[in-house]
Amino acid sequence: MKYEIEKVLNTIIPERIKKIIETNKEINIKVDGETNNFIVLSPNEMLEAYNEQKDLFGYNIIPFALLDDDYLCLNYQNHNISIIYWSSERAMESKKLAIFELYSSYDDFIKTCITIKPSNKQV
Repeated sequence: MKYEIEKVLNTIIPERIKKIIETNKEINIKVDGETNNFIVLSPNEMLEAYNEQKDLFGYNIIPFALLDDDYLCLNYQNHNISIIYWSSERAMESKKLAIFELYSSYDDFIKTCITIKPSNKQV
């Protein structure tokens, strides 16, 4: 299934990333030595987040998880897709300051991220 954001940006999100988006609620990732709990965005929320920041993201950054006002994003550079931390606050100063590369490839990310699947329990 092709997400709306893929159509809008004429790009492809890797299937292994889609699997995380579709099956997980949270992702725990270390940023500056501290473990952070990112909330995984639904495909519709990804497009909404992109549209809110598109002037800053450009066409090469796609958000897929949220931490406060910051994002975990796919960063498309040439034929490589890295995983970056996007600081919304720093983006107001400069796009370059907003980006912190966490994983140089999405394969590295898949191997090391800790995902938390939604509970099947009824509350």
